[in-house]
Amino acid sequence: MSSKPRVFFTSNVFTPDEIGSNERIKPVIRQKIAEQWKELSQIADVDVFDGRFPTQAQLTEIISEFNPDIVGCHLSHPFSAELLETSHIFAISTSTAGYNHIERTERDDILITHTPGVLHETVADYTIAIIMANLRNLIDLHDYVWEGKWLPEDKWDLDQDLSSTIDSKVIGIVGLGEIGAELLKRLHPWGVKILYYDIQRRKDLESQYKNIIFRDKLEEIFTESDIVSLHIPLNKHTEKIINRRLLKSMRKNALLVNAARGGILNMEDLLELLENREIEINISFDVFPEEPIDLETLRRLKKIKKEQPDLRMILIPHNASADADTRGRMNILFLSDIIKLVNSKKIEDLKDINIIPEHKSVLNEKNWRINSYWENKN
Repeated sequence: MSSKPRVFFTSNVFTPDEIGSNERIKPVIRQKIAEQWKELSQIADVDVFDGRFPTQAQLTEIISEFNPDIVGCHLSHPFSAELLETSHIFAISTSTAGYNHIERTERDDILITHTPGVLHETVADYTIAIIMANLRNLIDLHDYVWEGKWLPEDKWDLDQDLSSTIDSKVIGIVGLGEIGAELLKRLHPWGVKILYYDIQRRKDLESQYKNIIFRDKLEEIFTESDIVSLHIPLNKHTEKIINRRLLKSMRKNALLVNAARGGILNMEDLLELLENREIEINISFDVFPEEPIDLETLRRLKKIKKEQPDLRMILIPHNASADADTRGRMNILFLSDIIKLVNSKKIEDLKDINIIPEHKSVLNEKNWRINSYWENKN
């Protein structure tokens, strides 16, 4: 190939001047990011959007003018199939484990890489945090003090602000992938009863953790659990899978936890059931169908909370993987895959790249766009 491949990054957050200079991240990780950018700049023509969140119009214009071969993005940078179809892009790398923000084209011949195996520990850790905070009602109690409501006449009393511990709870895990399995690993020593549902039974984990029980029907997780924690990807099979029927089957005062993807929950069903007092459940959400959460949904949740103050709600802005070193390692994995794509010459060179499972399973069977890049390069 006579010229270097063109790589476009949809945000300056990926650069040494941004995440690579964040002092919360270990120096060794920041140094690695700097080294990767130096290497990438030597083997590719690189363009970086001057900001964090380009609009769709800006993305379309830049891709039309710069004409990239590879794009680096993350969850807040959606790519439509139409935009990809008319481009020369042969690969998209996303610095996220999920990749539902990238629409696949009809031919589905654009390789997608992601960052698995990096964030499962911090997300599992975070999931436990928002479970415990909800069970012990920490948010409401903090607000009670913060807003000056803890007055001299309101002293400590034996039956004041009662909550519950996790010891006697039945925990249902929906999805036993990397994050679900890590959550199981962390909860297991506590001796709690754990149910799980997955499209594939994990007998390997059952033999390792004796207190887990497989349920082959999703409904059983919701009817039998005091805490339901969601850890499934968002795709055409799982969109709004947590619906009215499942929500109505939950136990009174049960807790629904979502640190996966907002779109797997039918938010309208949840709101209507809570508003009509057809269910009494608590929620801990880190993700939402629309992000940021739309103001009408927030208004309705606030109204529900005002009218039913005993319901516990924890709402967090998609922050589960926001451990500093984890985000740094995600960036390293992301940049490493892009460098390997640039340096690749044949299909065998992609074997150790973090290609999404749907593409990896047919890697040797399809006519990928990257083939033209290799032909010109060789």
